[in-house]
Amino acid sequence: MTELRKTYCRICQGFCAMEATIEDGKVTRVRGDKSNPMTRGYACFKGLRNPEFHHGPERITSSLKRGADGFEPIPSERAFDEIADRLRVIIDEDGPRAVAVFIGTQGLFSAPNPAFASAFAAAIGSPSLFGTMTIDQSAKWIASGRIGEFGGGPQPFIGADVWMFVGTNPLVSVTGGPGLSGFNNFNPVKSMEDARAAGMKLIVIDPRLTETAKHADIFIQPKPGEDAAILAAMIHVILAEGWEDGDFCARHVDGVEALRRAVRDFTPQRVAKRADISSRQIVEAAELFARRSRTGMAGSGTGPDMAKHSNLSEHLVQCLNVLCGRYLRAGDPVANPGVLSPRIERAEVAVPPTREWERDGAKSRKHGLGIIKGQMMSAVLPDEILHPGHGRIRALICMGANPAVALPDQRKALDALKHLDLLVAIDPRMSATARLADYVIAPTLPFERPDHTGFFDKFFPLPYAQYTPALIEPQGDVVHDWYVFWSLAKRLGTPLRIGSSALSMDTAPTADEVLELIAAHAQVPLDEVRQADGGRLYQVPEQMVRPGPEEPVTRMNVAAPDVLDELASLRGDVTGGVPQADEGAYPLRLVSRRFREVMNSLGADLPLTRERLPYNPAFMNPGDMADAGLTDGERVRIVSPHDSLFAMVKADATVRGGVVSMSHCWGGFPDDEDEREGRYSATSRLVSAEWAAESINRMPVMSAIPVRIERTN
Repeated sequence: MTELRKTYCRICQGFCAMEATIEDGKVTRVRGDKSNPMTRGYACFKGLRNPEFHHGPERITSSLKRGADGFEPIPSERAFDEIADRLRVIIDEDGPRAVAVFIGTQGLFSAPNPAFASAFAAAIGSPSLFGTMTIDQSAKWIASGRIGEFGGGPQPFIGADVWMFVGTNPLVSVTGGPGLSGFNNFNPVKSMEDARAAGMKLIVIDPRLTETAKHADIFIQPKPGEDAAILAAMIHVILAEGWEDGDFCARHVDGVEALRRAVRDFTPQRVAKRADISSRQIVEAAELFARRSRTGMAGSGTGPDMAKHSNLSEHLVQCLNVLCGRYLRAGDPVANPGVLSPRIERAEVAVPPTREWERDGAKSRKHGLGIIKGQMMSAVLPDEILHPGHGRIRALICMGANPAVALPDQRKALDALKHLDLLVAIDPRMSATARLADYVIAPTLPFERPDHTGFFDKFFPLPYAQYTPALIEPQGDVVHDWYVFWSLAKRLGTPLRIGSSALSMDTAPTADEVLELIAAHAQVPLDEVRQADGGRLYQVPEQMVRPGPEEPVTRMNVAAPDVLDELASLRGDVTGGVPQADEGAYPLRLVSRRFREVMNSLGADLPLTRERLPYNPAFMNPGDMADAGLTDGERVRIVSPHDSLFAMVKADATVRGGVVSMSHCWGGFPDDEDEREGRYSATSRLVSAEWAAESINRMPVMSAIPVRIERTN
C-alpha cells in the first residue's frame, strides 16, 4: 500500500513543508510541498535525505550501554533506571549543579524538546544548562543585553528597502528570523528573489563571494576578522554625516555622543587599509543603509560572532539598527502576531539593557561567568568538568548535541568529556559524542512522532503554522527525546513543570498531550491547526504597535563603559590576528562555511552525501594554491599556533586570497582514520579555548584563525 502524506522537515529551522511517500510502513521518498504557502515547494538536499536518516543502516534503534567490550543493547526503561540511580548518587555527593544538560541543534526543532530539557534542569535545581547558541553566537544575546531592545520589534525583511548581511550566508545555512540575520529563510532562494524584484538593495560583508553575496548591490570582501573595524567605520560615517535617525535617538537612546567620540579614529581610509578593502565601499554602504533607505536592518551570522572582538562586532551590528531607528513604531502593523504562541504586547518604548549576567545567582565556578537566557556559556563546559571542587560537573546529558567536535579546543573538550562520571547521549547515530557515552538513548525521528511549529512560531514572517501526525511506526526500542527527561525526573522523584502546568509523574503524557501543553496559550486552537492538511496561513486578530508613554522613562544604550573599552582595544589591534602570531609563520586565515548537504555534524555519513562530499575540503583561492604548488584533492597539514589537522585542499575562486574556508563541526577523534587521511577533520582542534576569550562569555576565536599550509607528500 502506498500513501502520500503531508509533513515538514525538522533538520533545521527552515521547516520545509514536504509530501512523503509511504510504502509498507517506510518513508521511501520526500519532496517539497508545492501547495504550502510558506515554503512553496522548496526542500534542500539534506531534507530530501530524510528517508535515509530514518531507515539507513547507521541509525541506532535500541538504547546502548557501554560495557567492557564496547556497547551492548539495553532496554530503554532499564537504562533510565540505571542512569537515575547514578544521577542520584552524584546529586547527593556534589549537589544538583554537578548534573548538566546540553540542548543541541538537533534537539531544537521538535516543539517539546527544549521545554523538557530546561524543565528537567530546573526541577533538579541545576544551573548547568548549555546550548549550541552559545557555541557560536552568544554575542547576539550579549549585544541585546548591553544595548536593550525596542518594544515595537524589528522591521520585517519583507518589504524592506535595504538589508545588510555580515558574515552570514542564509541562502545555504537557511537561518534567519528575529534575533539572527532577520532574513525570511522559508524557501530562502525564492525569498531573496522576491525581495530583489521588489526593489530591496543588498549589502554583504564576507571574505567569500557566497551564494548570498552574489545577489549584493554592494559586496565588501575584507580580510577575515575585521568586521568590527568595518562596522565602526560605517558608524563613523553615519554619525559624521548626520545620517542617523536623530528623533529616534533623542527619544530612546543613550550614549550616541560617547559612541561618536569612540569611533572618531575609525575613518574609512584607516579601516580600509587594515581590512584591505576600498574606503569608497565603506562610505557607499553606510550611505545606502542609513541615508538612501528608510526601512531594513543589519543582521549577522557566525562570521563576526566566532572571530576576534565578537561581542563588539555584534554590538556594532545592532547599533546600526538602533542609530537608524529600524524598528516598528506606533500604528505599524505586526505582520505575525503568532498562531501557536501567545500574543506579546508591542509598544513604542525602549526596553533598557538587562545585563543579566551581572545579576546575583549561579556563576561558572572557574571563571565566575553569569547565566544568559537561562544558559551557561558552552565555552566554560570543559573547565566546569575539569576544575576541581564541590559542584564540578560530573554528569552530562546531551540531547541532539555533539560537543566532542563542536566545542573549541577539541583535545581539551575530549579530555573533559572522558573525565565525566556519566555521559548520556540522546542520539540516533554514533556521533563522536555518542562514542564516548556511557549510555546512548535511541530517539524517535521526525516522521515517527507528531509535532507542530509552535516553538519557532514567531520566526515565520506571517501567521503560519503546521501540525504533523506521526507518519510511520517507530522502529525498535526508541523513545521521544522529551520522554527521557520525564522518565529520569519520575525516577528521581522530581516533578516537572512545562510552563504553568505541573505534569503527572505517575503516567507519562502522550506525545499529543505534550504538544497541547506547548501550545496552551495559542491564539489559534491546536485542534484547528491539527485538522488542516499541511501548513497554512491563519487569520488572527490584527495587531498594531501601540504608542508608548508621552515622556519615555526607559532608554537603550549604545555606549556602555565595557563597550567603549572594547572599542579602545580594537583601535590598538591593527592586525586582527589571534593570537598576534607572526604573519610570516601563519600567513593564512581559516574561516567557517556551511554546506547544503549537512546540518552541523548531522548527515555527513550518509552514502549520497559522501558521494557529493567525500571529504571536508579546505577551500583556497586558486592563486594561493598555484603559488604553493597545490592541486585539488591534495592532502595537507593545516597548522595553527595551537594545533594541527590534516585536510584535502580544493580550489574555490569565491574565496579571497589569503583565506582557507572549511566547515566547522565535522569529524571525529584526532586519531580516526578519516582524520589522518584528511577526509573529515574537526577545525575546532585548531582553536585554543584561551585565545582572546571574551570577558562576558569566554568566547574564544573560532574563525579567522591564523594558519599555514604544509605539504605532506
